[in-house]
Amino acid sequence: MRGTSAPIGSVDRVLRDGSTVRIRPATPEDRVRVERYLIELSPESRRLRFHSPVVDVGEIAAQAVDVDPSTHVTLLALTGGDEGTVVGGAQYFRIDDVRAEIGVSVSDRVQRRGLGSLLIGQLAESARDNGITTFLAEVLPENHPMIAVFRASGFSPRIRALPGSIEVTIPTTLAEDAARHFEDRDIEAAANAVRSFLAPDVIAVIGASRDPGSIGGRLFLNLLEGRFHGVVYPVNPRATAVQGVAAFPSVRDLPAPVDLAFIAVPAAHVVAVARECAEEGVRALVVISAGFAEIGGEGPQRERELIEVCRASGMRLIGPNCMGIVNTDPDVGLNGTFATTVPVEGRVGFLSQSGAVGLAVMDQTARLGIGLSHFVSVGNKADISGNDILSYWSDDQRTDVILLYLESFGNPKRFARLARRIGSRKPIVAVKSGRSPAGIRAAASHTASIVASDSALDALFRQNGVIRTDTLEEMLDVAAILAHQPAPTGNRVGIITNAGGLAVQCADAAEARGLTVPPFSGETSAELARALPPEASTQDPVDMIASAGGAEYAEAIRVVARSGEVDALVVIYIPPMASQAPDVARHIADAVGSLDGTIPVITAFMSARGVPDELRAGSVGIPSFAFPEQAAIALAHTAVYGRWRNRPEGTVVAFEDVRADEAAAILSAGLGRGGPWLNPRRSSVC
Repeated sequence: MRGTSAPIGSVDRVLRDGSTVRIRPATPEDRVRVERYLIELSPESRRLRFHSPVVDVGEIAAQAVDVDPSTHVTLLALTGGDEGTVVGGAQYFRIDDVRAEIGVSVSDRVQRRGLGSLLIGQLAESARDNGITTFLAEVLPENHPMIAVFRASGFSPRIRALPGSIEVTIPTTLAEDAARHFEDRDIEAAANAVRSFLAPDVIAVIGASRDPGSIGGRLFLNLLEGRFHGVVYPVNPRATAVQGVAAFPSVRDLPAPVDLAFIAVPAAHVVAVARECAEEGVRALVVISAGFAEIGGEGPQRERELIEVCRASGMRLIGPNCMGIVNTDPDVGLNGTFATTVPVEGRVGFLSQSGAVGLAVMDQTARLGIGLSHFVSVGNKADISGNDILSYWSDDQRTDVILLYLESFGNPKRFARLARRIGSRKPIVAVKSGRSPAGIRAAASHTASIVASDSALDALFRQNGVIRTDTLEEMLDVAAILAHQPAPTGNRVGIITNAGGLAVQCADAAEARGLTVPPFSGETSAELARALPPEASTQDPVDMIASAGGAEYAEAIRVVARSGEVDALVVIYIPPMASQAPDVARHIADAVGSLDGTIPVITAFMSARGVPDELRAGSVGIPSFAFPEQAAIALAHTAVYGRWRNRPEGTVVAFEDVRADEAAAILSAGLGRGGPWLNPRRSSVC
């Protein structure tokens, strides 16, 4: 979730169910707001928090907002922004130099959503800044929920029984397992937020048009034709019916509560429509409309107003300036885009920051037979970001491969943690545009993107197992392999062909990209010689000559793949007669099927009639490329990923003699001078 324009000291956090709260320090002006919160607590909650059902809420509220950052800090959790409703609070009072007494409470209506843990984490961060290393809390023995919150916070509390109470001691410093706990919690919260978009029961299309050629009309038609499992309401104040479905003038007039609303109206009206949705309890918005931060002028302010409306109500937002979302799950049937292409069901998740690129890639995946589990166009990423979508795909059982088209990063550190975690199980393939000065300018005007250093992003991808391709075509080529075949565990590639010239081209391309084409052992060459004509080459590449048929191909594949001398196999076929291609394809498919996925096998079928259906069959899953160089380049990308995934995880080395303060001073001075590089002499502190 991206940062907002909240004041210093305020932060928007996501609860376990995907909704949001604002956490900020209390001020004296919050006294009435805190009193109202205390009054609305149930008598039992007040008793458990204050050890008595009868309390002076005025006195407690006055004490809570009478803060002194050095000795007493109170944090409030609010819905509705800084001036909204208090739904939780946490405070500490310093006892001595390193210890403080802590108290936490959460409104009855938002309990069991992880707010208590969030408040403890935020409070601990403030305490550490003030030199406090330990929190103490005194809890009634029967207050099991609060003890559970402390245990779930990840701060490794120590519990000690006292007469009539339980003493809880909590370190304010995050241990490694505590940091992992908060990371897990954030991923769960982000995934639940995304789930509200991809699995709704009731949808409204605000701006649905009677014209199926318009954006609002096409989007509404796609939802109908996609066989959405729930209910779709068209909203159009100027129509009584839209494409044969009764329409409503406003979201306020709909007969049922709405889970997800698509907004496709002029940008000037979007904020007002979003406010109506907030008032009606809509949980999620997809804003298709453009005209926000990407255009400059009044656009950024309009986007800020839209974000504030969503924050104030807890609504989540995809967009603005996006193409929509897709979930091909037959039990959902959500095609919430204005694309004319019908996405094919499959196991590849695709995220695009550009709607037009998303449209083009979705069209190509359908043509290539690469099935999608989901498609999400995030546009300006005003709220829901690429990291949130990755969090959802992390444990999604329908997604095995993840494709990303990116123009910017909102939080590279979080992306790195997610990519490393996901990449060990699911490959991530990314095209990151905005490498050149012209590309950076175009990204800024296209989706309001701020583009980071390209060399830094290269390092980020490489270290965290993300496969970076230069083009969208390469991204789809890599996806075609990884969606059907295992990643190679090494660099050795075997090449089998019936045309020596094509094998030379494939070998050159493979070795130029870091693969090796190793010579075979005498045993493997002898086994190939027994199966192939005398004129055939039994070294790597294996040239079986033009007369080779399906049986020869099948036997060569089995021999080379089972030799243990290659980590991947490229099979090239150019048919002397077009009628032979289907038979050769059937034999190749049978041979690959007998290998049980031990190594990846891909093909380059050089046929004027295209790839035979026998290789396109979903049960076979053998990628086929138009040219052998194309196959080699895609395979090289997957080999880099395979090596990354199979390497030892390693450990982080801690250096006890790091002089962090001096290093920070050097960096600060360097940033003040400007320029791309630090002076080596000035940066030396030895």
